[in-house]
Amino acid sequence: MSNKYLNSMIFINKKKLKVIKEENNEIYLSKVIKIDDFKKIIVSWNAVTPLNSYIVVQARVFVQNKKDKKKKWSEWMSWGKWGTNIKRGSESSKCDEVRIDVDTLSINEGYSGKAIELKIISYYDNKGFAADIREVAITYYKENNNDLKNKKYELINKLIETPCISQMKRDEKIAHKICSPTSLTMLLNRLGENLKVEDVAYSCFDYNYNEFGNWTYNVAYAGSLGYKAYVEYGGIDSLIREISNGNSIEVSVKYTNDINNKEYPYIENAPLTTSGHLIVVCGIEVSNNGKWVIVNDPAGKDDESVRLKYKFEDFMKAWQRSNYIMYVIYKQD
Repeated sequence: MSNKYLNSMIFINKKKLKVIKEENNEIYLSKVIKIDDFKKIIVSWNAVTPLNSYIVVQARVFVQNKKDKKKKWSEWMSWGKWGTNIKRGSESSKCDEVRIDVDTLSINEGYSGKAIELKIISYYDNKGFAADIREVAITYYKENNNDLKNKKYELINKLIETPCISQMKRDEKIAHKICSPTSLTMLLNRLGENLKVEDVAYSCFDYNYNEFGNWTYNVAYAGSLGYKAYVEYGGIDSLIREISNGNSIEVSVKYTNDINNKEYPYIENAPLTTSGHLIVVCGIEVSNNGKWVIVNDPAGKDDESVRLKYKFEDFMKAWQRSNYIMYVIYKQD
């Protein structure tokens, strides 16, 4: 992977990984990547896993003890076993210095992250082929790294036509759980796919977490279709960048439609109160009446109710509560 930096992103091309071949597996190792004083890491991968193959993505972190200033490597932590033809499942693992909870690696209290090293193990049997790993992406979160205070930005007027799909009109057994794959389906169908939400949902399903909303597994599914896809700790700069480039994005938010609810940011006209929800941002509107973010919110009661406008400041507060998490998906050049 060519080490290319994009705000809080690092991209690593397959060619930059050291490969160790063993019987029925291949091990890909990154160089040590220095990232000073980070608190969280999310790793995304774009790979194709043929039948009878899967990958395990691991990381270890070089940390510094804040009290005695001593530095050490953590144990290897894993994002679990992933493939498109297996019962994929995340691992929630921990050691003294770091922990992984489903899709996010966090630095434990008392330590600060200084560097990271990745290991990707590709497993396959005698009848199969190894995974084709095209690219790995790392996004990292630092304290206040995307704070709006004192940040200069200029909003643009732009709408990116994106299909409107309500999760509430899908299979009633899973309808209330599939905001992430429903939003992902909107992004992929805008790019030319003709996918059914339920098929996308079960292709993203995390059998250990028992949920559809594993961020890394959602973008990994898009990557398996040939797209460049990754999770990013974004912010206002990232939002403007993608909308300016004509690219709808998927974002994680926490909000309430109850003005008396003090636990979550209030958004007028929002369809529900949620402690975690994924929606599509497909435009920005600036007028004499104010600044708005144009969204496709899959929690709308039907497809016609999905397209909404949220006040810019309210939306940013709701997005900030999820540390500005976003999915970015492109067609490959």
